[in-house]
Amino acid sequence: MFRTILLVSFLLLPMTASGTTVLLLRDGGTLEGELLNPHEISRQAYKIKTAGGLEISLNARLVERVQSRERPALIEYNAEAPFTENTIENHLGWARWCNENQLFDQARLHWRQVLELDPDHAEARQVLGYDRTQNGWVSRQGRMEDRGFIQDRGRWRTAQQIEVESLLETQRNAEAQWQRTIRDLVRRLPNSEAELLAIRDPAAIAPLRNALPNEGNPYIRTVLLRSLVRIPHINAVRFVIGWSIRPDEPSDEIRQMCVDELLRLSNENPENRQIVIDSYRGILRPEIQPAIISMAARILGDIGAHEAVPELIDVLVITRTETIQEQAPTPAFGPGGTSFGQGARAISRQVQIPNQAVLTALTRLTGMNFQFNQAAWREWYRQSLRSPSLNLRRD
Repeated sequence: MFRTILLVSFLLLPMTASGTTVLLLRDGGTLEGELLNPHEISRQAYKIKTAGGLEISLNARLVERVQSRERPALIEYNAEAPFTENTIENHLGWARWCNENQLFDQARLHWRQVLELDPDHAEARQVLGYDRTQNGWVSRQGRMEDRGFIQDRGRWRTAQQIEVESLLETQRNAEAQWQRTIRDLVRRLPNSEAELLAIRDPAAIAPLRNALPNEGNPYIRTVLLRSLVRIPHINAVRFVIGWSIRPDEPSDEIRQMCVDELLRLSNENPENRQIVIDSYRGILRPEIQPAIISMAARILGDIGAHEAVPELIDVLVITRTETIQEQAPTPAFGPGGTSFGQGARAISRQVQIPNQAVLTALTRLTGMNFQFNQAAWREWYRQSLRSPSLNLRRD
């Protein structure tokens, strides 16, 4: 009776365990791999998974003949295993032998037979995905599902993780498509300028951004930046903001174009205006290069960003530490006594650097001018906050 059951179980194993399929093609070639649709009726195509994991669908009309190439281990198993005696030792031996020979479906069949004979067999339970608990053996799959996990492509993940990864995959695919499209549009400039400027899909931000650093043509950089700033997404706006103060952008005209586009955005939408102002305010820090601070200050003055006054005051004069070489007398001892020569020594000192562009922006925004006296500016600002009669806005 047992042998009949095992023979039936063997026949019900997935066909993927039957070995390698070889397709002999009409043109004389061959394709070898695992046949994924062995039971298909009225076959239109052969679906093959190659040893490298590549899945190929081949039109059936291209195939002359089909051959099956079983592995030696599978031939041995088919000849002997279905007639084994029904003992735990025999099934354990076959299960381990199948694992060693990568016959995993057959191995699971024998592990399950072990459990039929000994439901508490620890090794078989563990191999088949059970854990021992206070309430007995519990399936890992059931326990993970009870905790809200789903098995997806061999990993346990939450529904939220699967959804996020699906969205990321969709995003990557869309960006890859845009990468090809933008490459083609750039190649066809200036005829494709209108198409580039009409892009509104946020998935195009990264491909547009990636095309810029290696583009030596000022005209093409201009079109790409104008295209970016038109995409209604904060990442596009912030990138153009960064480019407007980029030190290695050789063209002042391009930087000014970025500023003009950002000013247009600010005038069109209060939300855009706040994004632009907050971004440039974040640049006003003493550790930033004075040239970049100057550019940000000029833009804030153009926008009329009165809320940036405190940060502008902080960078009106910045302090830097510089090291200089100073000549100093050094003693020398000789026959005539002690003499002094000149030697160099390194001296660090604090240097204050006033920023004219910041002062211009402050004067423009407030109508006041305390020159580079930061203390006077801070006192005036404190008073303006306390007194309603002092209006910070000088429109």
